[in-house]
Amino acid sequence: MIRLRHFLTTFALFLAALIPPQAQAQNAPHVTVIKPAPAEFVDRIPVSGTLVAREEVFVNTRINGQVIEKLLVDVGDRVEKGQLLAVLDKRQIEVQLAQAEADLPRARAAVQQARDQITLAKARLRQAQTNYDRNLRLRQSGTISQAVFDQSSSALDQARASVAAAEAGLGIAQAQLQSAETRVRSARLNLSFTEIRAPVAGIISTRSARLGAVAVAGAQPMFHIIRDGEVEVQADVIESDIGRIKPRDPVSLHISGLGKRSGHVRRISPRIDARTRLGTVRISLDSADSLRIGLFSNGWITVGHHKALGVPTSAVLADAKGDFVMVVKDGKAHKRRVVSGLFWKGMREIKSGLSADDQVMLRAGAFFRDGDQVTPTLVDAGAMK
Repeated sequence: MIRLRHFLTTFALFLAALIPPQAQAQNAPHVTVIKPAPAEFVDRIPVSGTLVAREEVFVNTRINGQVIEKLLVDVGDRVEKGQLLAVLDKRQIEVQLAQAEADLPRARAAVQQARDQITLAKARLRQAQTNYDRNLRLRQSGTISQAVFDQSSSALDQARASVAAAEAGLGIAQAQLQSAETRVRSARLNLSFTEIRAPVAGIISTRSARLGAVAVAGAQPMFHIIRDGEVEVQADVIESDIGRIKPRDPVSLHISGLGKRSGHVRRISPRIDARTRLGTVRISLDSADSLRIGLFSNGWITVGHHKALGVPTSAVLADAKGDFVMVVKDGKAHKRRVVSGLFWKGMREIKSGLSADDQVMLRAGAFFRDGDQVTPTLVDAGAMK
């Protein structure tokens, strides 16, 4: 059986050799060929991500233990800066303010009384100083006794001590007045904190506050506000591509339920996630209509574009050694190694390996071997884009 197969193969080759070359060319299969032509290629990077707030502001209470009495906004409401969002129970703080304000006049009166004491003490000091000076002259002339002089000297020391004590009393009274004023300011400040106001304009995205609940400073924020209502995309990019992205690069996205949207790169994260090997970019969108936080989006970031020699993607084949095309020359197919680049609108960039005069097999290259006889039919490259 093996001998018979070998004999038939040899006989077929013998018959093929007897056929004139002209007849072989006439019977060669017809193939479509195309010449490489300059084309525009756009370099794009795929991205996917989620819509997030460009800046989310937390609103919380600054005082503890007050019950929430009123809630004036809900999720989705647009608010202005300074707008009242909620009101806390203020009765206890109003009592504290009334007590502090009542203590204030007494503290001011104590300061005035201390000043009066200083005035009186200084007057007594002047009188004691006058008596001492007179008695000193009289003692030097021998007119008065030592005991009388000592009494005037002791009175002078007492007057000086009284002035020092009065001045110290003024310091204490002033400190008490300052403390009373601080209590008033603190009570008034706490009273203002019972009104929760929006620190920025925007949209309420979350409301955890509930009527009757006790507000606790430092706990879960009562409200989350999307500042100015600005929503953008937080997208993930593989680490090998993120270095090619620049701020302001144009972006084309498809957002779930909303369709196509355009935008640009606003910010590029300087960090790569060690677990996922992904970097993050923030993308500002040209239109904010109907955008909702949490929606999924995917698309492309355009990082560059250029003109280069290209062929239809069907003309480029690949094997274990890399990319190649089948070039037709003198009616024969020849395998040609090429270095390919970008894909764009059905075209493949050819970085090296071809010239504009080469004729490249368009689709059937995989069915031919190097040296096969073919009949080429040239078509216009512009019609294939």
